Amino acid sequence: MSSKNLESWNVLDDAAGVVWREYRYGKNGSATTLAFKGKDGVTVVSPPCDTSEREMDALKELGPVNALIANNVFHNLGQMPWRKHFPDAVSYAPAGAIPKLTKKCPDVAWKPLGDLAQPEHVRCEDPPGTRSGETIVTVKTANGSVWYVGDLLANFEKLPPAPVKWLFSLTGSGPGFKLFKLAAMVLVKDNKRLRAWMLERMNDTAPSVVVPAHGKPVDVSDVADQMKTQVERL
Repeated sequence: MSSKNLESWNVLDDAAGVVWREYRYGKNGSATTLAFKGKDGVTVVSPPCDTSEREMDALKELGPVNALIANNVFHNLGQMPWRKHFPDAVSYAPAGAIPKLTKKCPDVAWKPLGDLAQPEHVRCEDPPGTRSGETIVTVKTANGSVWYVGDLLANFEKLPPAPVKWLFSLTGSGPGFKLFKLAAMVLVKDNKRLRAWMLERMNDTAPSVVVPAHGKPVDVSDVADQMKTQVERL
């Protein structure tokens, strides 16, 4: 995968226009955004809330920004600044997340994720077994498939201070590329069903790069095996 930069965006694949960047929120929070060439424009998953206009405009090199996805009920902080900058963009979210997101962001006209048309090499899916929805994205490229896994998996380089650190350690949520068990406890209602769906999708489209909603992308030769091991912990 390519490692060059597009302004503050890190390029994973030039041809498919797949880029990512980390962003900050709150006092110590950080999250990860994925953007890619979708149908008739650029799709941005978990739009960052700390982005300058120049950084937003850098994506125009890939095409017009026309879709903004809140991958679950939590990743909504960047919607309003991005909608202000790209007034023709449409906001999407898993259908089950829309009632809560409407309360959090009453000025956003949400559309269900299932309404978002994508080219054949891209899937934006709301997997079964969650309480209010999550977004799993796969983008097939000439070098393999890039997966965005939302808050189900994470790649924390370091853990927050105690006592929260103890919860991460006790649940095996980090550090490193792990099932984000703490988030899964909130997001998932049917572990068995979600696990089966994820493993089936992985069997159909094996990941070569995994981009979690928290932490840097995992781009190693055995990423598929690592991901399978963590998904089986659901």
